[in-house]
Amino acid sequence: EIFVMMMMFGLFTLLLVVIFVVILVTKLIKREKDERPEILIVYATVSGTSKKYAKKLAARFSRPVKLMDASLPNVEPWDELLNGKARDCVAIVSTHEGGRVPENCRQVIEDQIDDLVHDFRVGATALRGRRFAVLGLGSSAYADNRYCAAAKKLEKQLRKLGASRIASEKLDDQSDESDALFDVFAHRVIAAFARPCKIQIHVKDDEKVKNLRSQHPSSLKRNDSIDNDSEEDLLDVEDVGTSFAKTKNKLQPVREMVTSKQAASLKKEGYKLIGSHSAVKMCRWTKHQLRGRGGCYKHTFYGITSYQCMEATPSLACANKCVFCWRHHKNPVGREWRWKTDPPEFIVEQAIEKHIAMINEAKGIPGVIEERWHEAMTVRHCALSLVGEPIMYPNINQLLSELHNRNISTFLVTNAQFPEAIKTLVPVTQLYVSVDAPNQQDLERIDRPLFSDAWQRLGKSLDLLRAKRQRTVARLTIVKGYNEDDLDGYANLLLRGIPTLVEIKGVTFCGKSDASDLTMESCPWHHEIVQLSDSLCHKLNHKLRTASSSVTYGIASSHKHSVSVVLARHDQLCDTDGVWHTWIDYDKFHQLVRSGEPFDVHEYRAPTPAWALHGAQEEGFDPSDTRLYKKKANGKSR
Repeated sequence: EIFVMMMMFGLFTLLLVVIFVVILVTKLIKREKDERPEILIVYATVSGTSKKYAKKLAARFSRPVKLMDASLPNVEPWDELLNGKARDCVAIVSTHEGGRVPENCRQVIEDQIDDLVHDFRVGATALRGRRFAVLGLGSSAYADNRYCAAAKKLEKQLRKLGASRIASEKLDDQSDESDALFDVFAHRVIAAFARPCKIQIHVKDDEKVKNLRSQHPSSLKRNDSIDNDSEEDLLDVEDVGTSFAKTKNKLQPVREMVTSKQAASLKKEGYKLIGSHSAVKMCRWTKHQLRGRGGCYKHTFYGITSYQCMEATPSLACANKCVFCWRHHKNPVGREWRWKTDPPEFIVEQAIEKHIAMINEAKGIPGVIEERWHEAMTVRHCALSLVGEPIMYPNINQLLSELHNRNISTFLVTNAQFPEAIKTLVPVTQLYVSVDAPNQQDLERIDRPLFSDAWQRLGKSLDLLRAKRQRTVARLTIVKGYNEDDLDGYANLLLRGIPTLVEIKGVTFCGKSDASDLTMESCPWHHEIVQLSDSLCHKLNHKLRTASSSVTYGIASSHKHSVSVVLARHDQLCDTDGVWHTWIDYDKFHQLVRSGEPFDVHEYRAPTPAWALHGAQEEGFDPSDTRLYKKKANGKSR
């Protein structure tokens, strides 16, 4: 019995010792874990993509993580890396206008790090022993010197301070592969930061990373941070995009323009996709005029029948990412045509078919006038301005001819980034060139163009307008706080093109967008647009007189509901008795096109009705319709 008792006592004592050891080891591990320095994840975002990836990465670490939004005040990640306990940092940086970091993040991502680099008290080894990773986000359609340029610069600055790079990557945030490539980046960063911090490190791809890379050819190139390797063995972040592009060109066939993610977003917003790169959508003014509630500004200015107008595009891709884009950048971007190409006949047939299907569905809308609904089954006009850059489509001339052969007039809008296409364009009922800014700095800020020579392209496009014998329009979209001040700059641009018409329109607020900071305060009132138009008209006429030109402009029409005014040339659209002829004789236009002979503006113009003239009491609203005011109207159009 004594022996049994001693055995039980010994086992009990051993159990207590084991429990004590387990508790002690657990506490030591927990304390060691708690004492490990935080990993800093600093992100600079515009649309929220960088923030999304930052949170996804933070959730995967077992170590403490400190998320730092570069747009917030008093955020100093580099000071914490230099003087604090932090030894590891990840920077996730999006690209904004001109290839720079978003404006509200520049103090942290640009200014603070620049101050450290140029401070003689901070040596070239100040961040020695610290490790970092950089993830750049942007669109690969931008020029190489802009694509993820902010991430490139940040990486160089951190390396100048002696920090060791363990990974860097460029992600095209419009690609279907972006999430998979992020997984590659995240896995390598987590694996690297799990190792003890050393001054020189070499991160090898484990099996998981190798498998991920093999599944996604665009990430076949490794991107290590190996400070002791030779320069020829080191692939910098600025080289990654080029390497990836070369790999894609070799391994991938010609692809469709719209990714599955983009297609889903566009369909959700009511776009009817056609083939691989075109779309059609019903304009709200079509519905308005079907119900007898007024037509669009083109009805007032040029006499189109809004309910017989089809809004379409043969190219969903654009070369700009304008801050006022009413499509919130759901469409792809590009500087050249690199996608599958659908035939123009197919695009026109499908566009008309899908448009008529939408007209059919509109019959159930309360208040639709049956006579107009039947007439709407015949498309008379096509506004090639839905989204994207229609002139990018390689077969744009054949597409225009297809529309004209069906007696459909064409209103083609271009963002003035493809002057060579403008040069070879066949006659269009009315050709628009968007003049979104009066100077190069404002153009970069408001259009966020993919081309680094966007300003020069705009100028060349305006020069080419002079050679066009048909109606040309310079369209100005005014955004308060962005592009309304430099009237002298606008006048100088208009002198280069001397267009038939100058449309001046206040921007339309289309809801909040993560890609833009526009609000209702960015939208001008109609009286402000009228005042601006009058001032611009006087300034332009003064410059024309100074240049000994016989051309003069006047305010011909305005549409208060659209906050729009149009200037017109007296020599082309006004008789000697002062009667404006801004409307179009569409039947005559089609006769002239079919004749194959050269023709000009005078041959298919038509008188502007009294109610459509600027200063008329109708303020651009067709008296044959009935204006409906909402109870909570904000007064913009009133």
